[in-house]
Amino acid sequence: MPNRLTMSPELSEVVERARRAARDAGELLDPPTEPPRSHLSPEMRAALADWKASGDFDRALAEVIADDPELADQ
Repeated sequence: MPNRLTMSPELSEVVERARRAARDAGELLDPPTEPPRSHLSPEMRAALADWKASGDFDRALAEVIADDPELADQ
């Protein structure tokens, strides 16, 4: 059964006022105007994809987590 979250009109108004105040104070960033893009070269992206597909990335990650289990949830 999906949850349907709703806000009362009063809460919606409070949230909108808080957003306006934060925007006016310069605390909110403008939404992105274009989709994110990678700064990695196509060759680097391909090398990383190959590393991941080979299973070597997962093995290296497992080794790092075995050395420091707290990294697993970071």
